[in-house]
Amino acid sequence: MMFFISFSTFSSVDFSSSISDSERAFLTPLFDEAVGGRKDAEISVSSLERNDDFIRLTFSIEGEERVISASNEAELGTFLVNALSLEKHLYMDEPNIFYLTDDIVASRTEYSKGEIIESYDESGKVRGLLEVTDSMDGINIYSPIYENDLRAGLSLRKGPTFSLSARAFSPLSRIAFGFAVDLAYLPLFPYFNLLASFLVNYDGIVSYHGGLGAEVRLPLKSIINTRFTLIEDGSISASAIFYMGYDGSFAVDSEFMVFYEHHATSRFFWRLGYEGGTISVGSLMLSCGVLL
Repeated sequence: MMFFISFSTFSSVDFSSSISDSERAFLTPLFDEAVGGRKDAEISVSSLERNDDFIRLTFSIEGEERVISASNEAELGTFLVNALSLEKHLYMDEPNIFYLTDDIVASRTEYSKGEIIESYDESGKVRGLLEVTDSMDGINIYSPIYENDLRAGLSLRKGPTFSLSARAFSPLSRIAFGFAVDLAYLPLFPYFNLLASFLVNYDGIVSYHGGLGAEVRLPLKSIINTRFTLIEDGSISASAIFYMGYDGSFAVDSEFMVFYEHHATSRFFWRLGYEGGTISVGSLMLSCGVLL
């Protein structure tokens, strides 16, 4: 005798009579999360073995048997999500995340290092912004920039190529202020962007500057593993820009910045930090921008 439980609009799971009611209650939400409402497929669970330090789950999908072993319930859930994200019966042929843990996000694709990739669900809602940090043998490894329910099985597509931001700064020691517009080219190298900048500064006189530079980024999640958004979607970054300008005569200047960056959404970010150099001379800097 087989028991049938429907747990999503698109998929169903059968439990054998050897699976107890408590075990069905334990497994149903795990399969529900793992499948995530994707393509229809028949899943049958034949056995579940549990003791204090070992769990073994045996099931079949479209008649093909699968076995997952884990040391605890949380690990079983993670392994199940990753295992089902590999299934051709459930997931589309288009690029998708097939492996996800606290430390690793991976897909079977041919994106280049440094490219920015969007992950999105079946409704088209963006659930994550990822940067390709490694690529080998058709496998991409990603560093998340922004996460909103990131999970295995999400589809992938190429994301933005540029960021455009407006920056304001003012020295703490005297009356002066400046404004700048920065355009960054994103898909070059992991954690590294090229910059073009136009800056207007007032320090008794108005001066105009145009420059080129680069910025580097360190994701805070690579240091502290937490779901707190200011860390999960935040980074510490630094940039340096060399300017040529006019302040009554031709001038060559340079600026550097150290700042905290937070992605409030997949496309919008803000920055707060310190700016120094021959133009700003020790300033508080505030910036906000969008990805294009």
